[in-house]
Amino acid sequence: MIPQHLIIKGLYSYKNQQEIDFNNLTSASLFGIFGSVGSGKSSVLEAIMFALYGDTERLNKSGDERYYNMTNLSSDELIIDFTCLAGKEDNKYRFFVRGRRSRRNFKEVNIERKAYQWMNDNWSPITTDDVAEKVIGLSYENFRRTVIIPQGNFQEFIELKGKERSEMMKVLFGLEKFDLFEKNKRLIERNNAELSVLDGQLLSLGDETQEAIEQREHDLKLKREFSKSIDIQLQQLRKDEKQQEELLKLFSNLTHTTHKLDTLKEQENWFRQRDERLKLYEKCVINFKSLFEQKASKEADYKRDKTESDRNQIILSQNQLRLQTIQHELDTIKPDYEKREEHLAKAKELDVLKGLRNLEQERLKAQQRIANGKTKLQEKELFIQNLLNEKNLLEQNLDKRKEEIRLQKIESKLDEELLHLKVQKSLQQFADALKDSEPCPLCGSVHHPDVLSSNEDFDSKINQLTTQKENLRTELVSAENAIKKLFLTIEGENNDKVERYEKTLNTLIGQLAGFEGQKTILLNQLSIFKWVDFEQKNLEEIETQRLYTETHLKRVVETFNRLDVEHRTAEGNIKGIEGSQKTLLANLENHTKDLALIEKSIAEQLKVDDFESAEAVLAILKQNILIDRERIEIQTFQTDLQATQQALEQLTKDTEGKRYEPERHHLIKDTIKNNEARFNELKKEEGSLEKEIESGKENLKNKQRLLAEKKRLEIRKDNLDTLYKLFKANGFVDFVSSIYLKNLSHAANERFHRMTRHQLHLEVNADNDFEVRDLLNGGKTRLLKTLSGGQKFQAALSLALALADNIHTRVQSKHNFFFLDEGFGSLDRESLLIVFETLKSLRKENRIVGIISHVDELQQEIQTFLKVENTEDGSKVSTSW
Repeated sequence: MIPQHLIIKGLYSYKNQQEIDFNNLTSASLFGIFGSVGSGKSSVLEAIMFALYGDTERLNKSGDERYYNMTNLSSDELIIDFTCLAGKEDNKYRFFVRGRRSRRNFKEVNIERKAYQWMNDNWSPITTDDVAEKVIGLSYENFRRTVIIPQGNFQEFIELKGKERSEMMKVLFGLEKFDLFEKNKRLIERNNAELSVLDGQLLSLGDETQEAIEQREHDLKLKREFSKSIDIQLQQLRKDEKQQEELLKLFSNLTHTTHKLDTLKEQENWFRQRDERLKLYEKCVINFKSLFEQKASKEADYKRDKTESDRNQIILSQNQLRLQTIQHELDTIKPDYEKREEHLAKAKELDVLKGLRNLEQERLKAQQRIANGKTKLQEKELFIQNLLNEKNLLEQNLDKRKEEIRLQKIESKLDEELLHLKVQKSLQQFADALKDSEPCPLCGSVHHPDVLSSNEDFDSKINQLTTQKENLRTELVSAENAIKKLFLTIEGENNDKVERYEKTLNTLIGQLAGFEGQKTILLNQLSIFKWVDFEQKNLEEIETQRLYTETHLKRVVETFNRLDVEHRTAEGNIKGIEGSQKTLLANLENHTKDLALIEKSIAEQLKVDDFESAEAVLAILKQNILIDRERIEIQTFQTDLQATQQALEQLTKDTEGKRYEPERHHLIKDTIKNNEARFNELKKEEGSLEKEIESGKENLKNKQRLLAEKKRLEIRKDNLDTLYKLFKANGFVDFVSSIYLKNLSHAANERFHRMTRHQLHLEVNADNDFEVRDLLNGGKTRLLKTLSGGQKFQAALSLALALADNIHTRVQSKHNFFFLDEGFGSLDRESLLIVFETLKSLRKENRIVGIISHVDELQQEIQTFLKVENTEDGSKVSTSW
């Protein structure tokens, strides 16, 4: 952790806000904070620790009105704003503390602590608990032992008892990973549980032996031999059964085939008749069906064309009548249609007349607006003139008043009288001190004939004259402001006159002149109508006449065009129907000739095939026989009849000399059934014995495996019990802690030797207590507590620096920071110089060391420092640069 900036206000003796920029201090590697006793030096460290951890060295969390006693009695607010770099990446953090005193209870101070991290050019709030401990990697207790060591606690580390020091080492260096007691205990419990499970598994396997397995294998062999003999008998019986089933099937087929042949013989005559009927139907289809279909088609064509011809004749008569009607209507409307251009010209001129009427109305409106505008313009000019008169009057009055003040010298008189009263007031304080026969302190006279009365109220008189002077100035300023206000009003009214009235009037006059030009243009467009005839008509009357003319023209044109289209359509329809009728009559004549030829062909074919009439042929064709399917059915019957006759002959030949015995067949089946049942029963017994043998072998194998596993776990149990005794009561942690302490002592000796001129050597005994080996007295050891105050400080400083080095390495911080509050007062000058040289040498180790002290010798040796002084306004901080 490297401090960067600190703001303190309202903390202990810091009444007013003080700021400390640590950048110049930390860049010097070795710096100091100096001041007399009680100046507020230690409060700087306490502010940092309270901002980080919410804890202080001087006050406990309860029982001593902590926040009240921390807050300066003259302050209602406490502020600590601390910024630092911390962590592996030197991230920037801010810790902010604000305390406010309650208005109701003076001793009640409410404290609020917040933490932030600098991210993306902004302070981002941190909401987790114990922020400082997570960021810096140290608890409060270990932070004040290794980084910032408060006043009076410098030698705490060497004075801790063995157990407390081991606990501290455990937290500082993460030695809890060596506390394996609970893990070992869990391993013992797990090992015992596994042993219990193994005992249960061994119990469930029973007393399986190799002899029992061999007896089951012998029984299995006997059963297999017996089942094999039964299987041979079954094979022979199945052959006999198959022979009987083949004879049964052969004689059953003979009976079935005989019955089927009898049935087919009964159907033979009926299928013969179907064959003759099919041949006759095929003959009619081949010779007559096409002719009859042609005849039916031609008759249908004739009927269709005849119907179409009759319908065309009716439509033709209707169209001819409609053509006559349309021609009459065209003749009636044609004269009006031929005058359509004249009607169109009238409609256009009526539109012009409408424009003239609109123009006349706009002209009258413009004239009225011009008259109204001139009236309002005159009113506006009169109003502006009144304002000008009022302004001139105010200016005259103001000039008169200024001249009056100048001539009567009113302002200078008031100033002189004010000065006189102020002098009198100043002299009044000496009036009471004057005594007869004693010189005046101002003029030196011993006579005081006209002494000022101390009861006279000069302040009231001065205030009265001051008020008169202010009223005079106010009077002049008010008059000038009124004139300025009138000037602005007049200027605004003039602008309003120009914008609202004069510009509008000019525009209306221009529009009026334009109306006359437009009227002349419109009058020149009239040729049919005259404006004088319409001058007295209103806009609605002209519009009505125009709409009537346009509507009449539109109706005439639309009616004529519609009738013309209908006339041409009717003529076209008549011509089309006449052409269609001519074609239909020719088709009817051709249909008649084709029908005669077809009738002749049918008559000739009837004679050839010896049919009585066409109706007889049609009766046969109406049967609608499916020729292919009928032929297939007849052929299938004939084939089936022939195949059945052949099959019967073969079956008769095959059964000759053979006989089926049902009783013998049933006996064979029963024997097979009994033997199969016995065979299956033997196979089940064999399977059961095989499973028992396999299970027995598996159980025997598992039993041997479990016994080996049990032996392994029992050996592991003995080892874990040994470790249990080793890890019990933090024994192993204490052992590792002692190694860390010895390494720490070894590192501290590098500085301690130099400080003691190689007279003393730090060691750690079996109880984890520090001892000192006296190299000048035979190398004998004694407790560290027996050292003098100065030697004890040297040992504590060496150990603290070594401990800080280890912490720096563990948290992987980029900088090594160490702050020491006091601790130098017990050293003589020679020891102080050795310590100081040691501290200065730390600059080469990329270490930053801060010292808080009131020792003058240190202040003379350290160039970069802060000076803390306690003044009437509280503690104040000044810098050496």
